[in-house]
Amino acid sequence: MEPAALQELLIAHLPAVAGVESVVAWPARPYGLQVTLKEAGSVYWMISGASGVAPAAAEGERMAPQPQPELGGGKVATAQVEQALLTALAAADTDGQIVRADRYSTRPAPPTVGYGITVDAADTWRLFVACVGTARRGEELRASRHFQPDSDV
Repeated sequence: MEPAALQELLIAHLPAVAGVESVVAWPARPYGLQVTLKEAGSVYWMISGASGVAPAAAEGERMAPQPQPELGGGKVATAQVEQALLTALAAADTDGQIVRADRYSTRPAPPTVGYGITVDAADTWRLFVACVGTARRGEELRASRHFQPDSDV
C-alpha cells in the first residue's frame, strides 16, 4: 500500500467515524490530509512511507479492531483524532492489507512529531502518518506552526 492509497482510504473512510465532519486532501504537504471535526477545529497530517521495510506478516496476522475515539463535545484531544485514524483503517481493511499499526502518542518514548501512526502493510510497505499541526475552528494552519500541534483542537 503506497502513500497515495492510504490517503485515498482515509479520505473515503475517516468521515464515517463519529465526530468527523470532513476529510480532504491537503495540498501543502505530499499526501496531506485535513481532518475537520464537527464541534472542534482541524488536524493536518502528511503521509510518507517506504517499500520493503515492514516485517512480513505472520500467518493470519492483521490489524486488530480499534475502539471509537471521543470526538464530540467541544475541544477534542489531538490524540483522539490520532485514534480515529486507526479506527477508520481497521474498519476499512476488509481484505487484510493492513497488518499492524500503532499510535505515536501512546509509545513509551514518542517521536518528536508527537502525534501520528505507523502502518505496516501486507505488501511490506511501512507508512507514516505524521501530525503537521492543528488549527482552531475557522482558522487556517499557519506555516510558522508546522510540527507544533496543540494537544487539543
